[in-house]
Amino acid sequence: MLPFYRKATAIFLGLVVLTALVAALCARGFFVSDALFPANESVLPWKLKTFTDAVEGGSSTVSVTEDVYGLDYEYILTESVEHPVVTAAVAFSGPGDAPVLVDLSRYSTATFRVKCMPRNALAFFIYSFDAKVTNPGNFYSYRGARAFFSCLEEWSDVEIDLKHLNIPPWWLESVKLDPSDQDYRLDKVIAIAFGASRDGLVNTPSKVKIGGLTLHGHDWRYAWIFAGFSTLAWIGFASWFFRHYTSSLLSDVKSKLKKDQPLMAYQRLSIEPHRDKEKSQVLQFMAAQYRNPDISLEFAVETLGINRTKINELLKDELGMTFSAYLNKLRLSEAARLLSQRDDTNVEEIAHSVGYSDVSYFRKLFKNEYGCTPGTFARASPIARDG
Repeated sequence: MLPFYRKATAIFLGLVVLTALVAALCARGFFVSDALFPANESVLPWKLKTFTDAVEGGSSTVSVTEDVYGLDYEYILTESVEHPVVTAAVAFSGPGDAPVLVDLSRYSTATFRVKCMPRNALAFFIYSFDAKVTNPGNFYSYRGARAFFSCLEEWSDVEIDLKHLNIPPWWLESVKLDPSDQDYRLDKVIAIAFGASRDGLVNTPSKVKIGGLTLHGHDWRYAWIFAGFSTLAWIGFASWFFRHYTSSLLSDVKSKLKKDQPLMAYQRLSIEPHRDKEKSQVLQFMAAQYRNPDISLEFAVETLGINRTKINELLKDELGMTFSAYLNKLRLSEAARLLSQRDDTNVEEIAHSVGYSDVSYFRKLFKNEYGCTPGTFARASPIARDG
């Protein structure tokens, strides 16, 4: 069995290394981070668009000084309308800068750096298509899910959970939707935007700088690829292992039984004469008594009248074994014969028939001798007989 175990170990270690390599490759694809700045290198093409409450008759203003490597804009939010707003939107676009809806469902968070002069409170928005109310010509008719964040006078890092944004109640009311309708779609997004409202500074000139806008998420296709590869690879290895384990076990057992045949000819020992009287007595005694659960070296000494040292010397000289080792050889060889010849295998019954009163001890000795349990040996033996 040793060559088989060596081969199986080598294959196992190779498969572990291969699985680790595939896991590393899939991990690189599974964890997604896509930067939207600079604009000309973004995987999702976009153009900056600004919106104010002017469409509602408001007087808020906004002016942009940078929109490629980040956002840099100034604004003044006035209170001339009920819901004043200023928005700087990273609007996704296609050929000819036409607005397009993009799928952001694989992203779970957005990160960016921001600073404001003076300190302010802004909102992060995801604007998505809503079949019930969206008018493609009206940016504010898209469903705007938001999260507020603080904007300090020094650079600070912000992380937004894209899966847990809120829809402004006033917007739901304006389009006559239930205020509890907080659902939004990340697979039909028109823009990511930064907005100012009454929750921040009003009637105050404000500057905003935003950089490093990046979307983070997972591409689950790579997880499925890894799961599929791992399942097939390890099921294949398990199938190979158990198939070849059985054949190797049978081959090993046959080899051991064949090797032990000359040594285990215990049935002949009791009738064939031996040139050495004491040696013949010991061999005949063991051939006749090995099934006796009470047999021991002391019992042999009392029965034969030969001292224990002499008995062990005789067996060592003839067989290369001690009394107990030879006794176990006789018993286990007979147990293996019975297991291989009987269809109605009862391990406990066979253990008792060859002299073992402790079945657990018998199982342990059998496995040490033949490399498998008596039950496994018995199940494999019909294969050997059929073959």
